[in-house]
Amino acid sequence: MGQRIVLIDDEARLLRALKRALESDGLEVAEFLDPRQALAAVRASPPALVVSDIRMEGMSGLDLVATLRQERPEVPCILMTAYSSVETAVAAVRLGAKDYLLKPFELAEFTGAVRRALAQPAATGDEAAGDPRLVGRSPRMRAVLDLIGAVAGTDSTVLIQGESGTGKELVARLLHRRSARADRPFLPVNCSAIPETLFESELFGHQKGSFTGAVGDKPGLYQEAEGGTLFLDEIGDLAPASQAKLLRVLQDGTFKRVGDPRSTTSDVRILAATNRVLREEVEAGRFREDLWYRINVVEITLPPLRERAEDLGELVGYLLERFSRKHRRGPFTVDPALLAHLAGHAWPGNVRELENVLERAVILKRSGALHPEDVPLARGKPATVPELPPGLLPLDQTMDQIEEELIRRALATTGWNYSRAAELLGVTRQNLHYKLKKYHLRKENHG
Repeated sequence: MGQRIVLIDDEARLLRALKRALESDGLEVAEFLDPRQALAAVRASPPALVVSDIRMEGMSGLDLVATLRQERPEVPCILMTAYSSVETAVAAVRLGAKDYLLKPFELAEFTGAVRRALAQPAATGDEAAGDPRLVGRSPRMRAVLDLIGAVAGTDSTVLIQGESGTGKELVARLLHRRSARADRPFLPVNCSAIPETLFESELFGHQKGSFTGAVGDKPGLYQEAEGGTLFLDEIGDLAPASQAKLLRVLQDGTFKRVGDPRSTTSDVRILAATNRVLREEVEAGRFREDLWYRINVVEITLPPLRERAEDLGELVGYLLERFSRKHRRGPFTVDPALLAHLAGHAWPGNVRELENVLERAVILKRSGALHPEDVPLARGKPATVPELPPGLLPLDQTMDQIEEELIRRALATTGWNYSRAAELLGVTRQNLHYKLKKYHLRKENHG
């Protein structure tokens, strides 16, 4: 037999028909009515391809794909459904599905989709995850990158601050990858998701019988991250009692499992992040001052996207390239009006919001020119940047030209009033003057 396919659908008759079609193509098929049994089989022996229905009892196809993307990113998936919507299609492809079939379909359409998926090279773990990196050449982002370079190779505790969606976990992963601990575990922990009553057990582990429900010994996150990095996300959401327990291990590098009188020494680097302003939380009495001093040895503050509009062009180019590679779409060109459309948005969700709208556009458009109508934005701040002349230009050759043209138009519209032009472009006067020098723009040269 040929390559092995795992086929999942809770309709037994359809499952048998699809299995026969694949076997007639020389493929080996393992069929499952229960998605949870299928997941166990994939974990035990990864197949060449998983084909699954979306709506099933016990576990949806979307949940299955999301789980496989984390555990087995090299295994491609195709999803099938009788309940189609744009949102479902986008979710399926965004999660990593190679294709999306709407029932009822012809068997030839089904087998063709399977052959195409099998013919594509397997994605590596980095490709499946999109291989994200920190992008930006604005003064504030250059300062962030310089600081990352300076502290990555140390064991210093780092506090990463910034609004939601600015890339705090990405910074933490960069710090880990560039450290001597890169070959050891990196464990992200969402502090806000751990109940106060379970915090000590989750962080330090527990012994069998130490409390009701402790049916066996359990290692804590500190033990699992030994020699590596523990990333405490949303540390500002910790309850006071949890803050005290964390402070003790940060002070002397030792901890006790729940129910164990012995102390254990820990070799773990701590990185922490929050979207709160911890100094204000300390002043308000909601966060311990001594814990703040422990985690705030080095502070990295990520600016919101609206305060680094000069990075928008580079971000758009990078994200389109990244999502094109991830979803095997493209090539794309960008209507200059699209950049103006994006520049006029307030981006309350920051880079994460930009990622979402561009990934959706890549999935639905597949290739060609991207226009403002291809990237709908949530209601918010209206576009204020002057409209650019029509025309399509290759993305990798035109970001500087587009940026320069936007600045020219803003200056012309405001009569070269730097403050008003900076406000129109969504940048500071300092950044505007930097761009004027970069593009050699002077008022006397423009009437």
